[in-house]
Amino acid sequence: MRYRLHVYRFLQSPGRLLLPDWLAITLGRHIFSWRPLDEVELAHEVAHVGQWERYGLLFIPRYLRASWRAWRMGGHHYHDNVFETLARGAAQRARESRNDASESDR
Repeated sequence: MRYRLHVYRFLQSPGRLLLPDWLAITLGRHIFSWRPLDEVELAHEVAHVGQWERYGLLFIPRYLRASWRAWRMGGHHYHDNVFETLARGAAQRARESRNDASESDR
């Protein structure tokens, strides 16, 4: 999967005004972050690249609808959004892979 990571430190302040825990946002194949991402964080964002590839511009209304559905079901609009859940799964797999690799180095 092709992607491009853009790191712009100046994005930290304005992004935190809207989302306190903001680290990165993915738009199409472009990942924008205010600092370099580790492999687990990158796996999360690359999962979003795949979602963009699958749905194209329809990803935006689908993401918003998933947030609305999560909220309507009594969940959190971000943490319970199905697209975020899938991206966290990719991050978890990357974390486990990293842990397995570090254990085999011992």
